[in-house]
Amino acid sequence: MSKRFKKISLKIEYLNLELEEVEELAEKYLEEFNKEFYHEIAYVKSTQKPQKTNPIVNDDSTPPTSPLIQKIYRNLAKILHPDVSQLKNAEREYKKVTKCYDNHDLVGLLTLTNKHRIELPELSDEEYLKVEGAIKDTEMKIKSNQTTLAWVWCNSDEDRESLKQKVYQMIGLNEQDYEKWKNDL
Repeated sequence: MSKRFKKISLKIEYLNLELEEVEELAEKYLEEFNKEFYHEIAYVKSTQKPQKTNPIVNDDSTPPTSPLIQKIYRNLAKILHPDVSQLKNAEREYKKVTKCYDNHDLVGLLTLTNKHRIELPELSDEEYLKVEGAIKDTEMKIKSNQTTLAWVWCNSDEDRESLKQKVYQMIGLNEQDYEKWKNDL
């Protein structure tokens, strides 16, 4: 395994752990935020006009799987398929591999490759670019979770009252109308 691939593999492993942790925290923070702003959110929803929904177009076509994903999938399948693997949890691991493949999850496949210490054939420069693109996508998912209102609310050092005023502005809450609505409940 080249040093370049080993560094990328370690970066992927780190980012996957980071994403997992951030998603767990984001879920927790969203619950806290929704509890804190339960009435405010209900008020804002009650004042919004129902949006017209476009009819759902059922597009059963899936994008073609990239050759890199196919290559990694085949290498994993050769070793983790329940018919050939000696692992006790081979079926569960193979389902993870298949899920990643079906979802075009390059980072997930590479994480499973690292986990099971499966050597891959050397990647081309073009394939490295695809892997680096997938890494950037994972970094964006992490950043996206960390910039939600709920995340900021739960992690800010700012005074709660001034932060609450900013949240009100962001969600378009008129305090006077809200107080009237709350008193009418």
